[in-house]
Amino acid sequence: MSVSITPRSRILIADDSDVCRTVLAILLKNTGFEVTSVVNGREAVAKLQTQSFDLAILDNDMPELDGLGTLAALRGFLPNLPVAIVSGTLSPDLRARYEKHGIAAIYDKPVDPRKLRDQIPAILEREQQAVRESLGAAVGLSSAPFRVLGAADAALEKPVFAGGSAQVRKLVAEFGRIRDFRTAATISGGSGAAFLDVAVALAEEKDAVLLACPAADIGVEHLARLLEPALLHVRPVLLIVLNTEKLDAGQQALLEDFIGGGGELAAFAGRARVILCAEASLSALADAGEFNEMLLMRAGAMKLTIPRLEQRREDLVQIARAVLRRLGAANVLFSPGASAWIEQEAWSGDYAQLHRTINVARLACPDAHELDVADLKQACASEPAWREPLYHDILLSTLGGE
Repeated sequence: MSVSITPRSRILIADDSDVCRTVLAILLKNTGFEVTSVVNGREAVAKLQTQSFDLAILDNDMPELDGLGTLAALRGFLPNLPVAIVSGTLSPDLRARYEKHGIAAIYDKPVDPRKLRDQIPAILEREQQAVRESLGAAVGLSSAPFRVLGAADAALEKPVFAGGSAQVRKLVAEFGRIRDFRTAATISGGSGAAFLDVAVALAEEKDAVLLACPAADIGVEHLARLLEPALLHVRPVLLIVLNTEKLDAGQQALLEDFIGGGGELAAFAGRARVILCAEASLSALADAGEFNEMLLMRAGAMKLTIPRLEQRREDLVQIARAVLRRLGAANVLFSPGASAWIEQEAWSGDYAQLHRTINVARLACPDAHELDVADLKQACASEPAWREPLYHDILLSTLGGE
């Protein structure tokens, strides 16, 4: 069913999990909403008392004021605000108590991105229709001006930027230059480099819709479907292409034409900027005649290189702590032995392996206030066989529009 939504509809997300907040915010911003995030119910009530929102998405289990308490408080001054609840631990009794307060939807964690993408616009459309019927005229729900959310300091609050080494200072300086690119740019790094983290930071800088596509999926039909929402947005669109070194000649020619404003995707010309991410040297491939020199020329003027973790030993513990903050576990510590182990570990899978290991360790020890060496070693060993989606799995799925 096709629904029309107000492009400036504003959504408040309250969740103490950094992972859930980030994934939901990216998904909803990509769908065209303005999103504000807070970490607990008290902050949510304060925002709702001073700002106008069209929908609130509340986590059930939050510190200071849980979802039910937040809902009860906001109903005292916003009796008709649509509210959606997300939870991984909702009993039938608690579900019934939420429903008594009048809610629009309940979603189980991990939230299915496709379900949320399809249902949130419909929830807002129903509310808009109710307002139109009650007022007898076609009016929008939100009169608040559009706000740009991206800011340099917020964009740099990513694990990849954590630390104080010379390498991270160079990375931040390169990020400062690349964020001004107009058409295309390249990000290089070895296997496991933090491509998505840098791309998300770039999107926040530009308050942009961010889309991701592995090289294997590059094609006219897939890109047209992926980029179709770009025609509806006034914000810039960033398309990140992963594993660019694996593009065949036809795919490279397609992207060259697209960046140049022509070809089969000419309808989207000027609507999207392209970031080519490569684990291998595109320059070396071009010298060997295995990569389109014109495509490299178009995208290579603005470039950023992500250093390998082995070059950033002094940053590793700070990166790991930043991962815990992202996972909503800022108060969890590493034992002295665990910190030493993190600094000494080879991390052959680079940034992605470090992030996933900390992610698994946190999931395996959800109540721990400190992670020790045994926890991290077990997580490192079990990560390859881990079946539950981890942070970057969910992020890629969301950005890919699956």
